[in-house]
Amino acid sequence: MDWQPPPRPRWVDRLNGHADHAGHARLLVPLEPDELLAAATERAGLDDFGQPGEFGDGGAGGAGWQTHFETFMEALEREGNLHLTGRLLTRTDLLAALRNRLELVDLWRRRPEIGEQPVDGPLVVIGAARSGTSILHELLALDPAHNTPTTWKVHRPVAAATGDAATVAAARRSVDSVVSFWHDVQPEYETMHHNGGDLPTECIFLTVPTFLSDNWAGTHTVPSYSRHLAVADHRPAYEWHRRTLQTLSLREQGRRWMLKAPSHLATLRELFAVYPDARVIQLHRDPARTLPSMLSLMGTLRWMRTDRIDMEPFVEPTVAGVAHLQRRAIADRASGRLPDDRFFDLHYAELLADPVAAIGAAYEHFGLALATGLPDAVRAYLASKPKGARGSHRYSPEGFGLTAEGIRSAFGDYLDRFEVAAED
Repeated sequence: MDWQPPPRPRWVDRLNGHADHAGHARLLVPLEPDELLAAATERAGLDDFGQPGEFGDGGAGGAGWQTHFETFMEALEREGNLHLTGRLLTRTDLLAALRNRLELVDLWRRRPEIGEQPVDGPLVVIGAARSGTSILHELLALDPAHNTPTTWKVHRPVAAATGDAATVAAARRSVDSVVSFWHDVQPEYETMHHNGGDLPTECIFLTVPTFLSDNWAGTHTVPSYSRHLAVADHRPAYEWHRRTLQTLSLREQGRRWMLKAPSHLATLRELFAVYPDARVIQLHRDPARTLPSMLSLMGTLRWMRTDRIDMEPFVEPTVAGVAHLQRRAIADRASGRLPDDRFFDLHYAELLADPVAAIGAAYEHFGLALATGLPDAVRAYLASKPKGARGSHRYSPEGFGLTAEGIRSAFGDYLDRFEVAAED
């Protein structure tokens, strides 16, 4: 395996060097669970994180958010090997998640009617990571009938739902600053994934305050926490997800939610348990293209937070894991465990060849009206985003000790079921 993380800005290495001077990064940026809880409480002026069984948390005797939080924190210090910049990024994320939890619980207690807000028939884009889900999400967000989570709203939901103009402006500036800092720490990241405060983002970020979220595992090397996620019941996270959408609906009533996250592929049963009328567009693409790109992105995200990056132990489990998820989805749809008629299958090649026709076919499948101006809006949006404008993301199967043929062999059932063509 010869994949190497992208070059790092010199200022990041110089900053990380301060940890050596002090003795250890944890001496400069502590990540003690009790201290984080106390700091979040002091900053928010609130102390109620929610009780077991409330707002979907833990229900029916299941593990509550604190169990997931503690499991992640233990894995982080034992396995994460964070450098100084990584600890700063992660501390920021942890405090923001805890603040959002405090603010949301407080709002839901004061305004229980939020739980009655409708979230009917959401349109959900899924598919393997790097299969075109982001661009499809951005195009569907152009439909005025859709309400789409944007980065700043997902990171500051209470401000987005209830804040005055000054509060909203401050929240947007804060999130823009965070996103810009990601790119400062690792400029190559911007060539892999387009980020921005006002851009549509993955709705799975709404589950971050539950600490039952793939987002924590995706950006950190925490294999024990990943194993914890693999066997956990994710329905509580989706109950929280729904309640947060209901909160964001306070200012966006009457529109259909347009959602997207590749990680829904792992939790489709829980998704439909909470959103039984969901409409799912599943993108399909040659895994010999998506898997190496996904591994490269995963490695880069972790490289932003650690100097100890060894992707080799994750390669084969990632290939096998994604192949398993595709097979399980096929079996669940065939058996009726998942409602097959609530899915529309779309090939990446079809989306690329004629985006307007692809979107029109999805709308027709679900009986949705295509907004008059949407085709022109789609064409204009694509014209404003020429390919390669932010640089190119280079990757290959061989960089991870794989071959295209080997990857396709692992996904044989998936390729046959959806007639996915090889991309040369």
